[in-house]
Amino acid sequence: MTGDRNMHPAAQAPAAALSITHGNPTDEEVAALAAVVSALASQDSSASMPSGTALRRGRIRRRRELAGAPLPWKVGRH
Repeated sequence: MTGDRNMHPAAQAPAAALSITHGNPTDEEVAALAAVVSALASQDSSASMPSGTALRRGRIRRRRELAGAPLPWKVGRH
């Protein structure tokens, strides 16, 4: 008998990239989680981040949305 046959199957498996610490997920749920994590890991983070002009436009747009529309001088005065 060789040493490989006597080893526990868990000892032969590579290190786990994911670890479920709570609950009892089904095989489908674990597969879905692994697919999402691998898709997120494969994305290039610099490609999804806006830079330069697009970043400034987004900041200005959000600031204007929070400020609201300017009111005329006579609103609320009698």
